[in-house]
Amino acid sequence: MEENRKKFIKKWNLSHLALALSLLLLLTGCTTSSPVSDNSSSSPNSTTVKEDLVLAVGKMDGGQFDPKKGWGMTQIRLTHSSLLAIDSDLNFIGDLAKSYKISDDGLTWTFPLRDDAKFSNGEPVTPEDVKFTYEMLKKDGIKFDLTFVKSVEVAAGNTIVITINKPRSTFVSQLTEIGIVPKAHYNDIYSKNPIGSGPYKVVQYDDGQQVIMEYNSYWYGKKPQFKKLTFLLLQEDAALAAAKAGKADIVYVPPTFAKQKVDGMTLRAYESIDSRGIMLPTQPSGGKGMTNGKEVKTGNDVTSDVAIRKALNIGLNRQKLLDVALDGYGKNAYCLCDNLPWFNEKTVVKDGDIQGAKKILEGGGWVDTNKDGILEKEGRKAEFDLYFSSNDQLRSDLSLALADQATELGIKINTIGATWDEIYLKGKTAAVTWGGGRHHPYQLYTMNASSEIDKGINNMANYRNPKVDEYLNQALTASTQEEANKYWKLAQWDGQTGFSGIGDAPIVWLLRVDHLYLANEKLGLGKQPIHSHGHEWALFGNITEWTWKN
Repeated sequence: MEENRKKFIKKWNLSHLALALSLLLLLTGCTTSSPVSDNSSSSPNSTTVKEDLVLAVGKMDGGQFDPKKGWGMTQIRLTHSSLLAIDSDLNFIGDLAKSYKISDDGLTWTFPLRDDAKFSNGEPVTPEDVKFTYEMLKKDGIKFDLTFVKSVEVAAGNTIVITINKPRSTFVSQLTEIGIVPKAHYNDIYSKNPIGSGPYKVVQYDDGQQVIMEYNSYWYGKKPQFKKLTFLLLQEDAALAAAKAGKADIVYVPPTFAKQKVDGMTLRAYESIDSRGIMLPTQPSGGKGMTNGKEVKTGNDVTSDVAIRKALNIGLNRQKLLDVALDGYGKNAYCLCDNLPWFNEKTVVKDGDIQGAKKILEGGGWVDTNKDGILEKEGRKAEFDLYFSSNDQLRSDLSLALADQATELGIKINTIGATWDEIYLKGKTAAVTWGGGRHHPYQLYTMNASSEIDKGINNMANYRNPKVDEYLNQALTASTQEEANKYWKLAQWDGQTGFSGIGDAPIVWLLRVDHLYLANEKLGLGKQPIHSHGHEWALFGNITEWTWKN
């Protein structure tokens, strides 16, 4: 059955790809010029240096260049600078800050700033800009939780001193994700004319169509070879069509497109900590809560039964899901942080265990009394809806494949493709094909701490476990990373309880996806670190190292 579904998915993809290609050729055929500048030369020995790239890596304009709106985290590296950065070996290094020092009690962080940093308008980046950015985001409190910050002060010698109320083990990661904005020019319409101190500046933004960036001549770092970047905001099938038409230098491709051949382009596959799983409401129906500031209904009477969630964790066959939905481009996942220093290896299970899953379900009171293949308990069928982003081919394929497998357990999952706006409104009453994975453990807190319920899209499962909360808070306030890792692991599983799949399983993590791109064979992308969640931006942390070989 899974093999038939796989063939159906591929056939569906190829038909849509053909349609996208024909539309793209029609559109580009009606224009007088291509978005790709012609750097070719009539001489076969030309040494002309290519200075522009056209990229189609997804809908990467969320937040519209404003950290207050979410233009932060992995997105900032092209247009903004942050106090610290992460190198290809995942070490924390200076960016705007030349270095940093932490007091023995972990409460005082000192950052001497570099003297040569300027914004794209030529004005210097000052400690006052850093202070303004952090205080603005703390007051806003939506995209960045900085409630633990006591003060941000300008000190002598072009230095910033940040004092926090108590140790915060994840603060160092936030220092790499907060893009600094100019105090003198930041306002409610900042998105229309963003000014940053990264290697590129936004020169044109056509909503939903393209973003054009050019080299920021005031950039203090290594000068990039490419002076212009044009991002085509295309869906996956249209992006591949652009590559086939010779209109793009790099395109993101989902696994089902990975074997497509495009002249002059090669497949680049990068391991990631970008994990996928299913978020399952842990509370019974009838409640109310908040998602992104809007009141929503909460709870589900089937998924709130822990037997259902734990059975899915061991009953679903991750390798088969990997083969069917990802064509093998990825790895099994059992948490949000597999193989990272804070991962608890005791949460790895022998999955695909149908009999073991059925035993858990039977022990929880789920039996097939009418022999229709669907279990029941107290008159209620083991059936629930699963929402996935209809614009995400990978989530679509994974959702269909896991729903297919769940029927072998006696669980009926109804898959529903929707927009993220729809998912956020309904996602606390149904399962959602979820994703995440960063170079630090903070998402373990935001996805599982009860204090995060009703904050943005955090803890969508409405999961509550006092012991897990205790561990998570101990991890968050640890004074050393080693101590923090101890508690992150205990929060996953302490032998009795935890948020992992062998515990309460508010999210059953299934796969880590490889990030796949078709790139011009002449394009070198430098040393890539293991990628974090979000294929749209994972490539660009080392943009100044990219090269083109004629």
